[in-house]
Amino acid sequence: MAADLGTWPAEQATVLLEVLHTAGLHPEARRARDGVHVIVPDDEGDQAHATLVAQMDTIAQAARPSSPNKGRRLRAVEDPAGTRGPKRAAKAQRSERRPQRAGTASEARRFGRPAALVIAGFVLAVIIGPPTSTFVLAVTIGAVVWLLGKQAQRGG
Repeated sequence: MAADLGTWPAEQATVLLEVLHTAGLHPEARRARDGVHVIVPDDEGDQAHATLVAQMDTIAQAARPSSPNKGRRLRAVEDPAGTRGPKRAAKAQRSERRPQRAGTASEARRFGRPAALVIAGFVLAVIIGPPTSTFVLAVTIGAVVWLLGKQAQRGG
């Protein structure tokens, strides 16, 4: 016999399965017409229900549309007493957040377009020749200054 956790929409079922796997449980999922039916072995039923209740906000959030630049993350909520296995408890004590490097990717995006404009301006100035090249360089530098000013206004 298996403990029934009900039928869930696909997005929520995916998060529910991740949460249950993270808690060390062994859920099974079957697609049905009205969603995804989730069950766990009978001996894991109480632990699965406790984990489900503890992580309900995370699971419910999967049904809400998120902004396109945000990925889905499991929220760090304490598991109910006795649901965390010994290996997971030891790993949680050892792990700490690693500090990220200060925006190397964001700096590349921030200065990528102006740098491309500068390079294109210099190439165009070399191709065109001396009389017009001064004008091309002035327009290029003006465009770069304008782009950097816009980015500074937006806080990017």
